[in-house]
Amino acid sequence: MKIVGIIAEYNPFHKGHEFHLEKAKKITGADAAIIIMSGDYVQRGIPSIMPKHLRTQMALACGADVVLELPVCYATGSAEYFATGAVSLLEALGCVDYLCFGSECGEIKILQQIADVLCKEPAHYKVLLQKHFKNGNTFPAARKLAFIEYLGKNKSLSCIPEQISAILDSPNNILAIEYLKALSWLNSSIEPVTITREGAGYHDQTLGGLFSSASALRQGLQDCELAKNANHTPAINHILRELPQNCHKIFKENYHKCFPVFADDFSLLLKAKLLTETKDTLTRYLDITPEIANRIITFRNDFLTFSQFCDLIKTKNVTYSRISRCLIHILLGICKCDVPEQAADSRCGYARLLGFRQESSWVLTSIKKNTGIPVISKLSQPAGIDIHMLEQNIFASDLYESVVTDKYHTPYKNEYQKQIIRLAL
Repeated sequence: MKIVGIIAEYNPFHKGHEFHLEKAKKITGADAAIIIMSGDYVQRGIPSIMPKHLRTQMALACGADVVLELPVCYATGSAEYFATGAVSLLEALGCVDYLCFGSECGEIKILQQIADVLCKEPAHYKVLLQKHFKNGNTFPAARKLAFIEYLGKNKSLSCIPEQISAILDSPNNILAIEYLKALSWLNSSIEPVTITREGAGYHDQTLGGLFSSASALRQGLQDCELAKNANHTPAINHILRELPQNCHKIFKENYHKCFPVFADDFSLLLKAKLLTETKDTLTRYLDITPEIANRIITFRNDFLTFSQFCDLIKTKNVTYSRISRCLIHILLGICKCDVPEQAADSRCGYARLLGFRQESSWVLTSIKKNTGIPVISKLSQPAGIDIHMLEQNIFASDLYESVVTDKYHTPYKNEYQKQIIRLAL
């Protein structure tokens, strides 16, 4: 029996995700799919639009067999940490045959060649990288310029500079390259497979077409909130059209009961946290440099909302997403000491089960038989587990739940009260 692994956020789950799940199983011949999914916070440094258990339920209804949670320190990390944490978890399960991911490029050979250079970092490439970084470029821009220059002097690669520029400008390609780097670092036997991304672009915020992006769906939900706040009845049929049929009931039963959740719903919590910090204490948090800490303190009195503050703090060389991740790390107390200094050393110390299909219980049996890490189905504390990482995750989700209950006036359930999703078909 073959198993394919998929790393996802499903923020929210839509038709493109359903297509990816179906095609991943088909092209690999896998009998089941294990999803490594971000919990209540995602890689852009924002809370997920829907709670993790609701997104788990949607994924299982549309073809996922087992859903495991990616710890929050990796889920909110840079692309490199996000990818390495997730891939290390798949590797630790000991039963995954394939890793299938989407990419704009769609050619595994080219992506692998780029990943090999970035993973090994030849001396000449490192010199070029430092040169472009010192010239005032952001790290992603410096990396692209260095790679194009390096490529011009290395005839062993099959791609041309124009291809490299396009590839390194595309978000799914960037994540794909990070997945391939992680597989190399881990010396993993998991076989990588890529599917060409179809439909709307990653950042496209227009609903409609073949597959709308998750960004467009989040914007659509934001527009519905604005309509509601203006005393208009928000119409959601245009949102439902972009979701698989199996998700419609789940969506309608939970809409305005536990979602949507936006970054600005955390504004007051973040402002209170920032008031307790100094320039020196801020630099202990993941991703925060002395320069970013200084800007946060300098502009702290101008704080209005989470999103407004990100716009205020960002600079030419520090992106909105980077600032958003920094602020989430401050809010959740995720420090530099919580992740390895080198992403290549990232390891997940446990696998937390969020849900599974009853008919696919054999996958759980295979995991427990082959893995070398604890599999958590209940929030007890088994021996050998990274207690700090688990407690950090529990706090982050409890904070998210507190925002949900305050916004929608629903009963509060902490992480210990929430049940694993078991889907019986």
